[in-house]
Amino acid sequence: MTTTTTSPETVRRAWPLRLGAVAAATVVNALIGALAPLTGVSMVISMPGMEPGPVPVAAFAMWTAVFGLLGWGTLALAELVLRNRARVVWTTAAVVVLLLSFLPSMSVGGDAATEGVLLFTHVVAAAILIPVFWRSARTA
Repeated sequence: MTTTTTSPETVRRAWPLRLGAVAAATVVNALIGALAPLTGVSMVISMPGMEPGPVPVAAFAMWTAVFGLLGWGTLALAELVLRNRARVVWTTAAVVVLLLSFLPSMSVGGDAATEGVLLFTHVVAAAILIPVFWRSARTA
């Protein structure tokens, strides 16, 4: 079994990949949010205590970037604390967070197509972020 450590060179190579993944996921999800209404999806949700309204495209970008950066920060912290186990622990946690993120999207009071688009954006973000973060993380 090969064990690698995170050297300063590895860190220098990891951050552009991770930043690129966050940017790519953000742009792709913003595009999905912008294109969904053009395909007939209403994108109208009704949150408790609020009037029903469409999900703004900026919300897709903002939340994808926020949670992408949180994932990156969590991985960086895990690499400091857990060293060579960081990749396995972080990836497991990321998959659990992905599954838990479906719950709010399924309870926003939108029609099935709207909720489907919201769930799809979570999967898209995970499909971009998790593999890039996994490849750039320490190995056990």
